[in-house]
Amino acid sequence: MDNPQPTIEWIHVCDNAFRDESGKMCLVGMFDSLYSRQLPGRLPVFSVAIGMTGGQGQYEIGLQIQTPGGKAINMQMPPVQLPDPSIKARAAVRVNNYPFEEFGTYTFRVLLGGQPVAFPNHMLEHVEVQPQDESQSGATIPGGAQIPPPPDFQQ
Repeated sequence: MDNPQPTIEWIHVCDNAFRDESGKMCLVGMFDSLYSRQLPGRLPVFSVAIGMTGGQGQYEIGLQIQTPGGKAINMQMPPVQLPDPSIKARAAVRVNNYPFEEFGTYTFRVLLGGQPVAFPNHMLEHVEVQPQDESQSGATIPGGAQIPPPPDFQQ
């Protein structure tokens, strides 16, 4: 009998993902935009975390990053073990010095058994910014926000 296909509950890109001392997955600094003045844009390190459930057995998983131009980069992650369909699994991968070689939308997807899962996915917008007038410091993005833009939580 084949293992049941698990459900990918979520995928997030963040500054750091780790397990705390009680085993809970902690996601720090989730983001969906990257601002660069030139190409390639780089982040020294970032993490991609996923949540899955509904499977039973061991599953080969990975991460796919699709560039704005359509190129797909696949990365293998350690296998995930789901002992029972009611169990939730959490996994994270740390990505070092990834070159964002184009401006536009990068799509992050989970690979399950070597195949990309269509949904959920995480979209990261790589935005080109122009320097401001030399009398001002920093750079702006369309709309005048500073880099990095402040969180826009509305109450």
